[in-house]
Amino acid sequence: MPTPPPVGRREFFALEAGEYLERLAHEAGGIGIPDANGLVRYARALRGAALMGGPPGFAVAAGAIESLGKAVREGSLPWDPRVAESLAEAIEECKALLRRVREWADADLRRAESVAGRLDALVGAAGKRASVPLTSTGEGLSAGVRAYVAREAAAVAATLEQVGAAAEHHPTLIEADPIVQRLQPLRGLGALPGLSPLPELLEALDLTLASAGRGGAWPPGAARALRITGTALARMARDIAELGIPQPDAHEVVQAAESLREAFGRSDDVVAISTLFRDGDPSPIERRGEPPLPVAATGGTAVELTGIAERLRHAAGQLAEGTSRAGRSLALNSLGLTLRGLTLSPDSAAATSPLFRRLDREIASGRALHTADLFSKALTAAASALQGAGESGSARSLAGLLGPVVAELDRVGGVTATPAEATLDEIEVLPIEALALDDERDVVPIASLLYDAAPAVAPSLTPFEQTFSTYFALLHPRDETPIVPIESLAPAPAEPEPVPIQALLYAGRRALERADFVRRELDIALRTKPSLAGVEALLSELLELVPLALVDDR
Repeated sequence: MPTPPPVGRREFFALEAGEYLERLAHEAGGIGIPDANGLVRYARALRGAALMGGPPGFAVAAGAIESLGKAVREGSLPWDPRVAESLAEAIEECKALLRRVREWADADLRRAESVAGRLDALVGAAGKRASVPLTSTGEGLSAGVRAYVAREAAAVAATLEQVGAAAEHHPTLIEADPIVQRLQPLRGLGALPGLSPLPELLEALDLTLASAGRGGAWPPGAARALRITGTALARMARDIAELGIPQPDAHEVVQAAESLREAFGRSDDVVAISTLFRDGDPSPIERRGEPPLPVAATGGTAVELTGIAERLRHAAGQLAEGTSRAGRSLALNSLGLTLRGLTLSPDSAAATSPLFRRLDREIASGRALHTADLFSKALTAAASALQGAGESGSARSLAGLLGPVVAELDRVGGVTATPAEATLDEIEVLPIEALALDDERDVVPIASLLYDAAPAVAPSLTPFEQTFSTYFALLHPRDETPIVPIESLAPAPAEPEPVPIQALLYAGRRALERADFVRRELDIALRTKPSLAGVEALLSELLELVPLALVDDR
């Protein structure tokens, strides 16, 4: 028997959406005003299913049905025959579109947009979608692209929610591979216009997963940050499906940017390894063999420095573009994670490490976000210095070129430049005699401060050896304690004679009286219930009492 073909995403969506459409038709086709809460609930479920697995444009029509249900529930749209007829036609149109999910074409997309337009005209929300056109015009995105982005973003949000919920119970078993796989269809979103801060959030999430799981240990707040990021992605997916663009200053997006920076961007809990050395240890670090040299980029120092310069210049452009605060925060977070994960040649690393430390400090503290203009200028100046050193092909003069940028970052951060640490030979050592007082007339000899004799024990204080009262009493018995003679105990009262068990049994006259009583009970029972069911116990007792009544009990 051949196995049936597997059910694809579109087929599963058709089954799920068909059920929701039937429930919507049942709610809208009744007599009188329908249950507005039911309309909103089923329309929202239909829109969610369309975002997860539906064809492009179907979520727009489902969102229009949901908007109409909300308007009816809030009372802004009165329920009349015209609204009822329009809603019924929209539901039937969606059913017809549902039968074409396998052969979905641009004509079906325009048909779904037409359904949404008619319902929005009833609700009065036609201007709600006017900011982003439903069709591709100029630099805008088509409805198909927006539906695809919304669906994939919702899938990433669901994966983050699952991984975050599992990580809250087992923080050491965070699996980043499912999230990375879900992120792959959305790579390259930065080239699409009008989606910020979605590309910044996805880039920060990708770099966070790559850097946080590299050492095998995740920060304590990783699970919570992943769940908050999932909530932000779900909000942006809903906004893209309904409004065409994400809301950059939404509370969920701002909270996700802050949680990623707090959980993964800060390094306050990292201490220098030198603090773990013992004082006076001449060789705290044991060296065995030679460490492997970092793999330099193909092309040498010029390629390394030029690539870093382009990355800094790109970050400066993101800060100067006037994007939202959440977008700038996510861009700075991505820059910090990128600089931490760089592997450079020894010369380039030695020259750029002071700059990278200060950039990371400003990003982690949040000052880079508050002083975005100054930080953008510092990034541009550092990129110019790196570009110049890359063109020369040498990093020898790079430290001097980056010196003014480092000093400017210290000034912005309120860090005062400290001189180089003095060596032991440069420290002036004073003799201990120089610490003595010049005039010692008021100095009292320390021996005069001692007690002449040991202080007496307070009369009320019990000596320590007497605190063990029992042991002390045995060693020092008191003569005046009277000795009480041991008296014999009074004998226990005699127990009554036991009654033979045979005396407790029925016999003779007592058995005859009991048999007569049982006979009367049996007679009453048989009159009320002619059958023997329920009287077996009485009949058995009567048969046992008959031979006992014949025994002479005298």
